[in-house]
Amino acid sequence: MEKALAQRRFPIRRAASRDTRLIAKLANMAGGDTLAFILRGIDSTAEATPTYRQMAAEPTGIYSYQNCLVAASGSRIVGMANAFPARLIEREIAGAVLTEREELLRPRTELNDPTSFLLNNIAVLRSHRRLGVGAALLAAVVNEAKQQSFPSVTLHVWADNTEAIAFYLAAGFKELGHAEIPWHPDLPHTGGSLLMTRPVGFERDESVRRRLATVSQDSADERASTSA
Repeated sequence: MEKALAQRRFPIRRAASRDTRLIAKLANMAGGDTLAFILRGIDSTAEATPTYRQMAAEPTGIYSYQNCLVAASGSRIVGMANAFPARLIEREIAGAVLTEREELLRPRTELNDPTSFLLNNIAVLRSHRRLGVGAALLAAVVNEAKQQSFPSVTLHVWADNTEAIAFYLAAGFKELGHAEIPWHPDLPHTGGSLLMTRPVGFERDESVRRRLATVSQDSADERASTSA
């Protein structure tokens, strides 16, 4: 019921090219610290948001607006989810020479299930959290995976992001693997990264619905970000 009400109040649609500025802002909220970590290994003054904006504006690529869903309140975008077939990650990095910091994060990418639909980023504006927007976006991603005949949805989440982990567990996800990430003074996470999965055909029973209602529906900076 809560999810249906949120979907009516904050309708979800496919992103358009005109949405790239807000997509970049929301993507930065979800995974900007990780992207900034990578970028600053090349340029110590680099910022994540302009890079997200450039990638989101492209017609192709994993961060393209074409791989995003947005939640709206009137004419304003209040939430975003970036999701795509996980196998696209392998295609993007095939033959690429990774930087030292990308190599450090490689264990996360190596956990990927190429048969799954990967939720890369999900974020909701602070002003619209705890209103069901995140849960509605997550449901839309699962539905998109179902329409494209994927057996499961997967996501990466930092092991120290306990609020987001609780949200995903309540939504029916479970841990599929754990990537050990070496400590680095510029990486604001410890404990490594989890790969979580949920079967697309999974239907929440009453006990799961109650669990989801007890956790923050739009946990601060829900992170489900790959290594860019």
